[in-house]
Amino acid sequence: MSLPALTIVLSTYNGARFLAEQIESIRQQTFTDWMLLLRDDGSVDETRVIVDSLEALDSRIVVVRDQLGNLGPVGSYGVLLQHAADRGARYVALADQDDVWQADKLAQELELIRDRERVIGESVPLLVHTDLTVVREDLSVVHPSFLDFQRLSHVTQDQLSRLLMQNFVTGCTTVINRALLEAALPFPKVVFMHDWWLALCAATLGEVLYLPRATVLYRQHGGNALGCRGWAANMLDTVRRPVVWWLSSGEHLDLVVAQAKELMRLMEREDRLETPATRRSLGLLREFCSAFAQGNAMDRLMAIYRHRIKPRTFLPWPLRYYLRVLLWSPRMA
Repeated sequence: MSLPALTIVLSTYNGARFLAEQIESIRQQTFTDWMLLLRDDGSVDETRVIVDSLEALDSRIVVVRDQLGNLGPVGSYGVLLQHAADRGARYVALADQDDVWQADKLAQELELIRDRERVIGESVPLLVHTDLTVVREDLSVVHPSFLDFQRLSHVTQDQLSRLLMQNFVTGCTTVINRALLEAALPFPKVVFMHDWWLALCAATLGEVLYLPRATVLYRQHGGNALGCRGWAANMLDTVRRPVVWWLSSGEHLDLVVAQAKELMRLMEREDRLETPATRRSLGLLREFCSAFAQGNAMDRLMAIYRHRIKPRTFLPWPLRYYLRVLLWSPRMA
């Protein structure tokens, strides 16, 4: 059997309610040369039965069976991506169990990533992502743009500076190339979510591309691993529960610093420093990590100011962000 042009990876966990609808939207893609790798992450509902039936339904669906148990989203997708790499996958798309894909999602993203490879070469790590339409359980629209709803945006300049503190890439919209797959694996233990790590690796070693349209119906049903409540609701929570925000934002900074250290190690062991862009990325990471590991409060503030490292959603109270950086102390050194 010839290797399909694209491999889709999907980890399931208690997803019986919506999984079949998502798989059907994948089967209805206008681009048909794909293989879907499914792994169940220890479901206790009917998900495994559905997964087995789906494998029998379509020869392009392959179930990954192992004895690893429940690994969580990062661990499970790490296993699936490694399987994809071992099978020689040229391009990989990530899928969630409870969404619905627009019919031309894969075709549009593959066209974009292949066009860019023809310009800069297949050895450059690339990730393409899109917007999403936020919908309710019945697929009625909450907001036509996830990025607008969350006050996020794709940036074309200084991608690492923006992604270092806050992710704007949603995993279930992404397609990555072989070069990024090889560079990003295996995932380090400190990764918060797999899509953030993939985006950071792409921004550091290659490029993050954007298709400016919604290709996924992003279903909100109360059981999402992360979910989407909107920027206004998130900001209101920080006002209502300032102590919770203070503690969680400190943990977030811990994670950001830990991921930056892993990125720096990745850059230092990769022979990819021949371009001005990669050299700038390594310089940014070294200065950032040094300021947070050994520097004082002013060193940290100067590092984030010099490299314009700030979350897109830090308005309308920017002083909170700078105060959090100023008063941060390491807990994950």
